[in-house]
Amino acid sequence: MNIDVNEYRNNLLFYTILKNIIKCKLSENKLNELENQIKDNINLGYNKLIEYLKMQVIKENIKTYEDYLILINLCDENNFKMWCDLIILSIELLSCKNLILEETKNYAKVQYRENIANISDKLSFNYDLINLEYPYGQRVVNALLVYALTNVNRKNEFILESSGKTIKKLNDLIIDTTNKYQINVNNIFMIIMDESINQSIISTAGSSYESRVESVLLSMSDNVRPHVHDKNITSVEYDYTFEFANKIYGVSAKRTLRERYKQNFEDVHQLSVEAVFLITLGIDLNEEKLNNIMQRHGYFVVVSQEMYESQDYFKKNKRVISSKNFNKDNLQKIFSQYI
Repeated sequence: MNIDVNEYRNNLLFYTILKNIIKCKLSENKLNELENQIKDNINLGYNKLIEYLKMQVIKENIKTYEDYLILINLCDENNFKMWCDLIILSIELLSCKNLILEETKNYAKVQYRENIANISDKLSFNYDLINLEYPYGQRVVNALLVYALTNVNRKNEFILESSGKTIKKLNDLIIDTTNKYQINVNNIFMIIMDESINQSIISTAGSSYESRVESVLLSMSDNVRPHVHDKNITSVEYDYTFEFANKIYGVSAKRTLRERYKQNFEDVHQLSVEAVFLITLGIDLNEEKLNNIMQRHGYFVVVSQEMYESQDYFKKNKRVISSKNFNKDNLQKIFSQYI
């Protein structure tokens, strides 16, 4: 596929304008004002309109004003008309940005909660997969909504007549801009939305594996402490310790092991805890790694129920516990037999 240089430059300008409008952090009213000023005064020509726009923003925030000037200075005499058209299109698209983000989060959250409610074992592989559904689902819904918004061949109707008119107007604007400048609105705006959804996912992602481990421990003990160093060997740190039957136990929580299973690998007789639990999904815990861990007395491994059932070497080892059986009722039996 050959990319035309003009097409590349035009799409790059469109993306740069979108990015710089976001950096300016203008309020909705200020964005609408900027759009209207360009529409109403475009006939003034390049020099007069640019000078006029530079005078319109209050210089209360120096950084914001600097970003605003960068946005204005993307315009020159050669790209003046295209710059104006792309500013107008960008503002119209960005006015829908927060709506898309909220719809994305809400839809993905509903689907996530419905599916996660059916699984009680928080350390299972299925729970882990569904927990990933929330961030993945947001990306999928985001892509579908952006396509629906920018699809110039839209056929579906809107509940509100006003919404339908607004989207129809936006679609006409997209068609006109695409024909004039070879702008790929869907893909370029998708980059912007991907960046926003990734930031949103960081702050709204489903619970981490460690927090799920903590939740399970709290169901078994009232005394759960995170990030505790061993009293005898201070270089050894536990992700959690928990108290059970007046004794303290260490926990190392690793969703996947890689080579981290070698951490905290001290004989339990040298440690201040009664026993150590290595809690992991078990997807990369092969028999060799398991045997290395089990050389130490007082070490237990907790793996997801699905992995436990899939490997005979898990079921044959009495110190390997399935996540389904890692609960208060079974702990006492385990301790009475092996500690």
